[in-house]
Amino acid sequence: MDMNDDPPEVQDLERAAEWRLSRVDLDPHDSKSAEAAALLQRLANELRPLQGSSLYRELGAICNWLAESDDISDFAQRAHDYRQRIGVDLWPESGEAYLRALLDMAKP
Repeated sequence: MDMNDDPPEVQDLERAAEWRLSRVDLDPHDSKSAEAAALLQRLANELRPLQGSSLYRELGAICNWLAESDDISDFAQRAHDYRQRIGVDLWPESGEAYLRALLDMAKP
């Protein structure tokens, strides 16, 4: 599947994994980044089959509401900051747990 066919949440996780791998390219001894990249990619892979699930629909509805109220950029920044911490000091156990964390961040 082409990354462009993936939902934004999967693309965001894969970009974060690629960034972590670029850190490993700079320092092959950066095991923390290598582990974080593996976790980010695993989460992205676990999200794909969840498309259309109730969690995804709920997140989509909340994001649409945030976009209409001009609060989407604040949520996007919180989600970005969360992804940057995955594998460093946050370890979501599954793609579903990652979606639940996004939902928690998105809710007013």
